[in-house]
Amino acid sequence: MKLRLFAVLALSAPSALLLSPRDALACGGCFAPVTETTVVNAHRMVLSVSPVQSVLWDQIQYAGEPSEFAWVLPVKRGATLEVGSDAWFETLDAATSVRITPPSSMCGGGGGVGCGAVASAADSAGGFSRGDQVTVLHRGTVGPYDTATLATDTPGALNAWLDANGFGVDASTQPVIDAYVAEGFDFIALKLQPGKDVKEMKPVRVVMPGASPTLPLRMVAAGTGASVAITLFTISEARLAPDGFAAASVPHDLLAWDFASQDSNYGVLREKALAAADGGRAFLTPYAQRGSLLSRVSSSAAPFGVQYTTSGSTTPVDTIAAAYVQQGLANGETEDAACAARLAGLATDGRVVANPCPAGAPLSDPGCGEVAAADIDARALACGPLDDLAVAMIGLHPRDVWLTRLEANLPRAALDTDLVLSPAPQQAPVDNWLRARVSVHAEALCGAATPLLDGDGASRARRRGAAVGGALGALALAAILARRGARRLGPA
Repeated sequence: MKLRLFAVLALSAPSALLLSPRDALACGGCFAPVTETTVVNAHRMVLSVSPVQSVLWDQIQYAGEPSEFAWVLPVKRGATLEVGSDAWFETLDAATSVRITPPSSMCGGGGGVGCGAVASAADSAGGFSRGDQVTVLHRGTVGPYDTATLATDTPGALNAWLDANGFGVDASTQPVIDAYVAEGFDFIALKLQPGKDVKEMKPVRVVMPGASPTLPLRMVAAGTGASVAITLFTISEARLAPDGFAAASVPHDLLAWDFASQDSNYGVLREKALAAADGGRAFLTPYAQRGSLLSRVSSSAAPFGVQYTTSGSTTPVDTIAAAYVQQGLANGETEDAACAARLAGLATDGRVVANPCPAGAPLSDPGCGEVAAADIDARALACGPLDDLAVAMIGLHPRDVWLTRLEANLPRAALDTDLVLSPAPQQAPVDNWLRARVSVHAEALCGAATPLLDGDGASRARRRGAAVGGALGALALAAILARRGARRLGPA
């Protein structure tokens, strides 16, 4: 059962709030049989990059009811496919989503403080037929999927193989596949096994040798509509940013809070910011923190530290890693309750995490050996079968690791080139807790009393009696700009 993640602000009086994970959102081509009408809505990915390996986790969200699911991803030679956990995506998504707090407020008549709230046809070898001029490097099953790793150096051959296996490649995608073939890529193909409900689809992860901070966006175009939403989490020893894409920014001084609906206009502002920057060819960075996976971090809304808990537990924890373990326990994906304490002990470790296992072998493989005395054994970060964090950290130094969240809503025309990531020009943290500057329906908080909102006494006096009418979704930009100019609101 998919559970929801909650967070607790470690303030003088901590309060719980719902952080609803978004729907399962992959960075490859999604192909349905020609009789189906599947459209990919969104891609949700995690990319970990170290000098020794790169790991890509994928989940896909799409509209339609396909009888089978088929997916193709270009990969570097030597890549292996594994299954990931639901807890990995659930935790990262919930912990890094933007949260809006209302303006500080005091009711003029009663003197009480209003705290507000926070919103937020096949052979017997695995389901695939053979094809001329395509080498099947590996066949197998991973979770609910039949898988095949493919290689070819003949233009058009892979397209023919995909057609023969029911992947429904359209004419516009065939040149893209041929381009990846010419560039020396192999391919991993997945199909949902017969009889598997699409709702059972599990995240997959692809482990590739060496540092490869590139995502095959050209392949993402397969199966998408006019635009596709992308959420990408990066794990590396730097805050990463996309090359060749604009940096979108939400204007914090236009953030409004509706005290009647207990909601903000952040979603509207976010969509406008992404659409306006370079015609939608843009990414937003709503979260970036060094050390936040394993260490406790503070926030503007929680100066004494952010705490997390899952809906399966009432006990708050101090780190994203601990919340990940808690979520894995709630999901039944691990029984190792002691794992969180081991992870906490490595939070400030300056040693590198090393893989004791042969290439392609899981951390639980009995053939795994030992690591050098000066290194951290990756198995110390695994919680039984819950090993996403351990795999993500291989080749990295725990105390130096950044977790960054990137978001985009890319038009199909922007999927004409692969996404290359590099260190951001400014290695500065980004807080995902934001305070609204504009109040709507403040009378809902104070009743008949006059609300006093952010600022000094003179500022509050100028704001007495000011009200912004109408529903928050219909808040007029011109009116907000006028109010902003009159009040001279400062930066966030």
